Amino acid sequence: MSYVGAGKDQQIRACLQRAVEGPRTNGFEGFGLVGRLPEFDFKEIDTSCTLLGKRLTVPLYIASLTGGGRISGRINSVLAEAAQELGIGMALGSQKLMLTHPETAESFQVRKWAPDILLMGNLGLVHLNYGLTVDDCRRAVESVEADALTFYLNPLHEIFQNAGDTNFRGILGKLEEICNRLSCPVVVKEVGFGLSRGILQRLGDTGVTAVDVAGQGGTDWGLVEQALGCTRPDPVYAELGIPTAEAVRAATKALSIDMTILASGGIRNGVEIAKAIALGATAAGMALPYLRWASDSTERVVAETHRIADQLRVSMWYAGAASPDDLRGRAEQRGSPPDTNQRTETT
Repeated sequence: MSYVGAGKDQQIRACLQRAVEGPRTNGFEGFGLVGRLPEFDFKEIDTSCTLLGKRLTVPLYIASLTGGGRISGRINSVLAEAAQELGIGMALGSQKLMLTHPETAESFQVRKWAPDILLMGNLGLVHLNYGLTVDDCRRAVESVEADALTFYLNPLHEIFQNAGDTNFRGILGKLEEICNRLSCPVVVKEVGFGLSRGILQRLGDTGVTAVDVAGQGGTDWGLVEQALGCTRPDPVYAELGIPTAEAVRAATKALSIDMTILASGGIRNGVEIAKAIALGATAAGMALPYLRWASDSTERVVAETHRIADQLRVSMWYAGAASPDDLRGRAEQRGSPPDTNQRTETT
């Protein structure tokens, strides 16, 4: 029997049962960490960081996934419970359905399992051109007790949908207004195709607190939509987009040092998290792996995150970095001298 959140659950099934990762890599294989003598005890390594005003034990957050369906509600409860135990962040999936169908709100309301974590709400930026108001944005934040609001910027994904929202006219002006009127931090993220340097420069003028470059290398929403019956996606579109590592590097060059850079898109291990931070990110996000682990158990989520955190510590040890901040600037493009123009300030 069909129900309001059925589409959300279909997306989850597609991601769990189909090959939805694109053919291109995240680009981190093109960069290496600069090895330095660690002049401290391994036990002194501190992986914690501050992100959007909240302390994380590891510079890691569960990237935007889901909400609104029956399966997605169970997934979110598992992820929230694990995030609370681990001390990492979590981003909700799009809350548009919650705003129009209040009966789905419970699947987004995870504070009962995670009272202390960094929690990010989520809405589509394009929906500001389809009736979404500043009051709706406040309601999305307040109803789930979020610490920040993420707007996903997804022009390619909208084109790949059978009935996508494709009117992006004047959207950055509306984003600037939202930033001026909301009291919480505002994040803008892509959904797997990466933010280009030109887009990043435009975003830098809107007042957003952070950007999540969300580049190529992980879940390809064209493939997800194809699995759900959309006919538009074509293999040629795999050429469109920016690998995550390149998008992070572009962000460090395009944005002021006050802007927080987040890295997601195909990140799968602690070495890649270390590289992302070395290139200029404050923290890294992962989505598809967490979806798959959460479909198993809370214990699986916790165990896999501990494994990734240990990989990060070893990478920091190799780079002679006692903290994530110490990693900054310690990346080099393979086959090229280190990029001396990278910003090294903390964000």
